[in-house]
Amino acid sequence: MALYRRAALGATRISQTVVSPRDAACFWVAAGQIFRISSLEGSQVGDLNLWQADNLFERFYSGKTRALHGTHITTGQRMWSSFPYLRPMATIIHDSLNWYGIDRFGGSVHDVIGTRCDPYTNALLSGGQYHQCCHSNLTRALAAETGMSLSQAEPHVHDVLNVFMCTGFTRDTGQYFMKASPVRPGDYLEFFAEVDLLGALSACPGGDCSAKHSSDAAKCHPLLIEVFAPIEGRLTGWAPPELNSYDQSHSGGNS
Repeated sequence: MALYRRAALGATRISQTVVSPRDAACFWVAAGQIFRISSLEGSQVGDLNLWQADNLFERFYSGKTRALHGTHITTGQRMWSSFPYLRPMATIIHDSLNWYGIDRFGGSVHDVIGTRCDPYTNALLSGGQYHQCCHSNLTRALAAETGMSLSQAEPHVHDVLNVFMCTGFTRDTGQYFMKASPVRPGDYLEFFAEVDLLGALSACPGGDCSAKHSSDAAKCHPLLIEVFAPIEGRLTGWAPPELNSYDQSHSGGNS
């Protein structure tokens, strides 16, 4: 962590993006830069997707991240990419909610267990049509950023890191639960980009996720994304991680 702390010290902000409530936005981060997601006005959860900037098929793998680190991630832990690439995409270098830990119900923040709210599950459960779910928000943002159609962009949207979201599993039934996020204005989660990244963040229509999703009922707030460039020389000795070394032969000869 010493290198990451050194990189963050005195880093210059080079871009900022405000994500409107019930919407999403994309952002770009070069390998070796830092990005920060902050609460601006009130308790608000964000759904984060990451892709390798030059190859959208290399994307955040929440299941493997969960297997390597646990159900919730914090300072010093990483967001890992999908097969066959499997390498660190980003490392969390500061978490202002680290104090929360695990509460008496088993809840914690920044989960990699919830998938994202989506219009398909909403239609299945309620029969309704709602277009500001995080899945739809991320699809629109990726399409707008890349020039793809919505149908081309949608398959690239994947299970998220639920930034600021407070969740866990009930101890009696093992069911997933959500509760009000403890995030306050000024709280932030900060990452070091291990590879060149395209990111997308949705300001969830569930607001603090204490009650209803997939509707306009919850009170929602904007989120801020900032990108910082370290001072030259602060990353001496660091290099982006190589692609996974497995040869992909699967004991079947040449691929």
